[in-house]
Amino acid sequence: MSHHRYPICPTSGKVRYGELKDIKLAMRQTAWDRSRARVNEVACSRREIRSYECSDCRGWHLTSQPARPIRLVPATKLTMLIPGPAAQAMRRTAGAAGLKVSTAA
Repeated sequence: MSHHRYPICPTSGKVRYGELKDIKLAMRQTAWDRSRARVNEVACSRREIRSYECSDCRGWHLTSQPARPIRLVPATKLTMLIPGPAAQAMRRTAGAAGLKVSTAA
């Protein structure tokens, strides 16, 4: 029988927190544990720095891994739309009827 208040994720083996409020409490506890260890000048094994949602168990886990950097992908060049034959025919018809033709979309 587990002594954890929360169940264990079967995939990762980590403690599974059900809601974000539980994660906030757990992060506060880890910060408290680290600060008490600094005051007492002892080593602390708590290294959790962030949380993430598990795609397997749909719960939340704590991790000591920093967040992955966001990779920016260069935008593709904007291409000018070349009107097809139907648009060209409509412009010719509008021009022949004496209507003003606008190119704004």
